[in-house]
Amino acid sequence: RMETPAEVEQLVPVLEKIRDLFTATNENLAESVPMIEAALAQLSMGDDETDDEDADPGAQLLQGIVAQISKARARANPTTPRIGAGRDWNSPASRRAKMADGLYAKLNPSHEPTLGREFASMTLGEIAVMAMDVRGSGQGFGGKKQAVMDALHTTSDFSIVLGDTMGKRVLDHYEAAESGLKPVSREISAPDFRQIHGVRLGGSIDLEKVNEAGEFKYGTLNQGSGLFRLGTYGKILGVTRQVIVNDDLGAFDNIARIQGQGAALAEANIFAGLLEENGGLGPLQQDMKTLFHEDHGNLAASGSALTLDSLSNARLALRRQKGLSGEAINVVPVFLIVPPELETVGEKLIAEITANAVNEVNPFGGRLTLAVDPHLKSSTRWYLSARPGQGDGLQHAYLDGAKGPQFFTQEGFNVDGMQFKVRLDFGAGFVDHRAWYMNPGA
Repeated sequence: RMETPAEVEQLVPVLEKIRDLFTATNENLAESVPMIEAALAQLSMGDDETDDEDADPGAQLLQGIVAQISKARARANPTTPRIGAGRDWNSPASRRAKMADGLYAKLNPSHEPTLGREFASMTLGEIAVMAMDVRGSGQGFGGKKQAVMDALHTTSDFSIVLGDTMGKRVLDHYEAAESGLKPVSREISAPDFRQIHGVRLGGSIDLEKVNEAGEFKYGTLNQGSGLFRLGTYGKILGVTRQVIVNDDLGAFDNIARIQGQGAALAEANIFAGLLEENGGLGPLQQDMKTLFHEDHGNLAASGSALTLDSLSNARLALRRQKGLSGEAINVVPVFLIVPPELETVGEKLIAEITANAVNEVNPFGGRLTLAVDPHLKSSTRWYLSARPGQGDGLQHAYLDGAKGPQFFTQEGFNVDGMQFKVRLDFGAGFVDHRAWYMNPGA
């Protein structure tokens, strides 16, 4: 019962919202109840500065009535699952997917919600209440703050939905900040954290003629020394319940950005660090010589600026590379790798142009792909490399093929809120020198 006109006036928008919801969803009252509960949570619990005890008593009464109606209808007339294309959209997993889709649209403006359009306009507090109702937990009478905390610390799907959504956003930022050297590296999978070994063919790689007796000759595979091993990188960041109650989505996106870009930066530093080893000559290879060495035929005799002539010499050096038995292996250059200072020069050198005369033809037009990496410290060194896998060269690995950062969530106990952890199991190294060439520049 409303004791004052002011309380009655506070209840009017709540009742109007209920009326609108019934009108919009009158075909299925059971589906309307959770939406009504969310509306009550939003309209009748006051703002974030109001104590939960000061919530409108009339609204609290209606909350209790609607909650009892929802439970009674569920017991008397369980909802029949909808049938569609082999998927039950009333299942917990499907409801979580819909909530995550709507919440992801709030974090990523470029995402158009498909499954969860109705959740895209809800606040985090409303989604928390909905998640609790799906589990039959009820939203309680403690106001929005308490509803959020109950959703975090009970068996509701809210923390799962929030974690899945944040994980997707971390990957968005991770992929946007990808290292310029990553496309030049071949990705493999590592089963554990032990040393990753390279395997090379001993003797000539060509097939030999079978004699009249049908005898085939044996080739040998040699396992090289340890190349690299995986390392684990990570960081934990958290948000307080105030951030969740205040619907501060910017804070969540900042966490996703920091962790996603942080994972990409860890990879980029490892890639660039390999090329920067030993004064820019690269890591030691199995013959105990640096990656770029005159004996390997992949180092310019003297540094020169990036020009058509120097680029032509680099291509020739790769084409003339020999295998373990001295056979020609025809390394085809595909990537031109440069620091940002040489980006414009590189673009001009590989640009496709329409020539009016033979001497104006660009021999590299459309034949090379430019890879620019700002993590390369030298402003003059440039590189030429083959396509990953077409000749042994740079490789990188993730643990068991779990590509990129792995994301985890945990409800805070010592800290009142949620904690988000990102973990990256990653390593990189050079298998062989024959697919890369370096010019120190001038």
